[in-house]
Amino acid sequence: MFSKINNTFRKFHSDEEGLESLQVVMIIAIAAMIMVAAATIGKDGVEWMETQAEKLVGKDLDAVGT
Repeated sequence: MFSKINNTFRKFHSDEEGLESLQVVMIIAIAAMIMVAAATIGKDGVEWMETQAEKLVGKDLDAVGT
């Protein structure tokens, strides 16, 4: 049983198409993680900017920094 599984993994490892497909899956997974992180951070960034804009409404921008 173990030798059959081992042989299957060896065939998959030596097959370049198998390695190519693994690389494609890894690239897609990394891209998905980056998109999820950007969406999460982006949402927090927009909320922070809205908060800052609300604080500045009606204030003289030159006086805010001093």
